[in-house]
Order: sequence, then C-alpha cells, then structure tokens
Amino acid sequence: MRITETMMSNYYVGSINKLKERISLLQRQISTGVKIEKPSDSPTGAVRIIRNNDQISQIESYLKNIQTGLSFLDQTTFALQSIQDEMVSVVTKLEELINPVNQQNMGLYADMLESSLNLILDVSNSKADSKYIFGGTDQSGKPFAYSSDGQTIEQNTKIRGYNKVRISQSIEQRINITGLELFGTIISVEGTLDKNSAAGNTVSQSLSIYDNLGNQYTLQFNLLKTNSNQYDLTYSIIDSSNNTIYSTPTAAQLVFNSTSGKLETVDGSSPSIININLPSNNINTNIDLGLLRESDSDSLQLNSNQDLDIFNQLKLIINNLRNGIPPTNQQRAAVNAFNSRVVSKLSEIGNVVNQFTAIESMLNQQNLDLTESNAQINSVDAAKAIIELQGQDYLLQLSQKLAATILPKSLLDYL
Repeated sequence: MRITETMMSNYYVGSINKLKERISLLQRQISTGVKIEKPSDSPTGAVRIIRNNDQISQIESYLKNIQTGLSFLDQTTFALQSIQDEMVSVVTKLEELINPVNQQNMGLYADMLESSLNLILDVSNSKADSKYIFGGTDQSGKPFAYSSDGQTIEQNTKIRGYNKVRISQSIEQRINITGLELFGTIISVEGTLDKNSAAGNTVSQSLSIYDNLGNQYTLQFNLLKTNSNQYDLTYSIIDSSNNTIYSTPTAAQLVFNSTSGKLETVDGSSPSIININLPSNNINTNIDLGLLRESDSDSLQLNSNQDLDIFNQLKLIINNLRNGIPPTNQQRAAVNAFNSRVVSKLSEIGNVVNQFTAIESMLNQQNLDLTESNAQINSVDAAKAIIELQGQDYLLQLSQKLAATILPKSLLDYL
C-alpha cells in the first residue's frame, strides 16, 4: 500500500492531538491530585472507589452512633457512681445505728438519711442529652417524684424500654439502664407449665407484696389451660383482711411455642412487663413473664427482686427513726441488696463501654484501610506525573520539529 502525503499528515495530526490530550490530563491530575475524574478513566477503579466510599459512609455513621452512646454511657456511669457513693454512706449510717449509743440520736440520723434520699432522688431524675437517664424510652415526665402528700415517692409507670444504637450492620446495642430495672419492684414468673396437662387445669401461686408505706398484701396468680399451648392469665391483690382490692378485668391469653416451650405472645403481642399501678393503695409493682416456659411438669414460682423500692424503703426507715424505731435487719439487708444492684449495673455499663471502645478502634482501622485503598487507586504520584509530563512535552516538541522537515512544503515556502 502506498503511503500518501495525506495519510502522513493525518497520522501526524492524530499523534499530536493524543500527546496534547495526555499532557492536558497530566496537568489536571497534578493540579487536582485525582487520578480518576470520571468512571471511563478506570471502570474497575471507579467501582472499587464507589464501594469503598459506601463502606466509609456506613462506618462513619456507626462511629457517630458510638460517640453518642459513649456520651450517654459516661453520664449514666457518673449517675450510678453518685448513687453508689451515697448508698455507701447510707449503709454506714445504718450499721452505726446498731450501736445503742447512736440510737440516742435517731433524729440526727433521720436528717442525714433524708439528705441522702433527696440526693439519690435528684440524681435519679438527672438528664443526659435532654433525656432522663433512667427514663427508658418514654420522656414525658420525671421518672420519680414525691406524692402529693409527701409521704411516699412515686415512680412513673413508663420508666422502661431500651435506648439502642446501631454499631454494625448486625448489632444494635442498648445504652441505658432503665429506672424500672434499677429502682422498680419486679416480680419474675419463673418455672414451667405442663404441656401434657388437659384443658381446664389451673396452676396457682401467691406472693407477698408491699405498698410504698410497707403494708403487706398478697398477689394471687392463676394460669388456666384453655387449649394446647394456650393459657388464660388472671391475678388479684388481697389485703391483710382478705379483701380483694384488685383483680384483672379480663384474662390475658398466653401462647407458648409448641417446639421450644418459650412464651411467644400475650394477648397477641410480644411478652412485655405488666405494670400494676394502684395509686389509691400506694401499690406500684411489675410482673415479668419472660422466664416462664412450657415443659413436662408444673413448677411455677414467683420471685420479687425487692419488697419495697429503695426510695420508699429509705422513707420508711426515716419515718421510723423519727418515731424512735431503729432500722431492722431486714431493712439493712434490703439497702445492702440495692447497693449491690447498683454495683452490678455499673459493671454492666463498664462492659458496654469496653465493647464500644473495642468496636470503635476496629472501625477506625477499617476506615483508615479503606481511605488508603482509595488513595492507592485514585491519588496521583505527583513526582512521577511531573516526570511523565516533561517527557510528553519533549515528545510534542520533537514531533513538531520532525513534522516540519517531513511534511510537504506549502505555497508560502515558494513566496
């Protein structure tokens, strides 16, 4: 094939344009520091960068959640530590009151315990990020407050529910201690119901409960089997004169899993804490069915985490001291038990903080690795690019000089 002058001219122009495009690209890369300006520059690299950026965005969201959680956990730890410090003081004072000499100053001890009670109450109503620390998921009002007559301390019936933050694609971690689990009275329904028993079989159990003034009542608990894996739950509260002051208006239907025996629903919903609140009788207690199972025998038990919440326990001790009555061994044991519960919750919070810190460190490392990966894919080696730019510029100048000697002369050369 004969190579014409036109072909040589076209080839020269194309080569010059390619050199200029390469020089322009290198100049932009050196200026911006970015290697891939559009997906067509490197389809594979662009896909990797997009994927990495998506992961970085997720990681940054998780890190933000962790920071929010750690802030709330720090405030919770401070509140729990303040309560625990005050409880140590209360325990010490109650031990001192065993001494008959100190019992001569019951009024003074009552004042000191009341000061501790008010401080614990204030801390229990404290906030973090405009949320009540022990308010659960409901923030409509203070978790705890004195009754209108000032004789007892009442709990908000909604101080439950877990506040959670997502810290990975598959993990949501709760960051709060509810007022109910720390301060409330919870009656756990434990044991088993016989799955082989006939419909109509009733399992009953009772437990002593107390109002906020320390008066004793009886909780009567009944489970009537109505069908396979199904039961009707009723309960009532009876006073010391054997009068029923409360009974369930309708039975709640419990449904158990036929394979695992686990309680699946209560009235068609997932099992949750049942609150019994009788303000006129100063009774506020809660029933937890979470540990109840269906098995091969009837073995029902009712267990309470405490007879009286710590606020009203201390209030009762203070009132007794003002009336010349020293604390009982049972009251001292109840105060010690609450102190141990606070220490246990501090340990729980510490474990969550450690988990958050470990995951935060891991996410930061992942973020760094992905950022470095993007840099390797998309960042320009400035020194290398400058050297290549100089080479391309030299080739451009050389091509122009060679073309001037090879390409045919124009009419202007003969003028």
